Amino acid sequence: MPLDLPLPLPAAPPPLVRPAAVVIGGLGGTGSSIGRRVLARRPGGLLLFGELRDGGGALRRALRASNLRPVVMVDQEGGAVRRVRALGPPSARELRQFPVWRLQREHRVAARGLRRLGVHVNLAPVADVDRGGATGFRALGATPGTAGRRVAAAVRGLASGGVEGCVKHYPGLGSVGTNTDWGVAVDRRSRTTVLRDLQAFRPAILAGVRCVMVSSVVVPALCSKPAVLCPSTYRRLRRLGFDGAIITDSLDADALRPYGSPGAVAVKALAAGADGVLVASPWSTLQVIDDVTRATRSGRLDRARLAASAQRLRALR
Repeated sequence: MPLDLPLPLPAAPPPLVRPAAVVIGGLGGTGSSIGRRVLARRPGGLLLFGELRDGGGALRRALRASNLRPVVMVDQEGGAVRRVRALGPPSARELRQFPVWRLQREHRVAARGLRRLGVHVNLAPVADVDRGGATGFRALGATPGTAGRRVAAAVRGLASGGVEGCVKHYPGLGSVGTNTDWGVAVDRRSRTTVLRDLQAFRPAILAGVRCVMVSSVVVPALCSKPAVLCPSTYRRLRRLGFDGAIITDSLDADALRPYGSPGAVAVKALAAGADGVLVASPWSTLQVIDDVTRATRSGRLDRARLAASAQRLRALR
């Protein structure tokens, strides 16, 4: 007499995820035709430049009309890197002279102003260690210890003002002579030296930061490719205990041109472990959404992992 064997359970359906939900894109102006096209594609995040000059009113109206709730991000490091000129904090050079409590207060005040404008994430502070490189003037310290303490204070200040910080530019740009926006940057220091400077990121993680930005620097001692394309970059951050969103620096940077179009690079970065791919150009944003969508439908990008990444980004709101 044949045994009644249980029927196999049906396979679980793939998780629902919009590939555009892991794209953080430039808008190109709220009233522009390209801006309307970007909003129509429903990216998970927006990187703002001049869209807050009117106090954010036009942006809020455009988002309501699109029924869209993206994570709104802005570069407001302080000093020369400020998208909202009326707000602080002061430059890194000035902040280095402040006691930690005042540095934290300066970031809290800036965060309150940003929050009133509808910003969720400030792409700051810079956790690089100043070793005399091209972007060293934006760093908060010249040793891992001093940089780390100030970065953690900045993170706490931003959070207490209602805005998430996003520490950058992991694994660090403090020693390279080229800004990755304008060319290929290679950190040729020893593995021991590089890993020592990475300790500047740890206090921010312990302080509860929920976003880390990975740069396009090439560190041969760690990986032969730009950091955003190396799985080991993301694994190393997770081993530090970070469980928040890991986003890329802008993928339309000159440093990444040898590796393909922004869309092709975005797919590689997501496959390597990024949660969000950031592009400054609105035209590149459309291309990235198209390429990530195709890679998801073809199975090249795992839907379950993409869904988890999208959730990490949404948690920044």
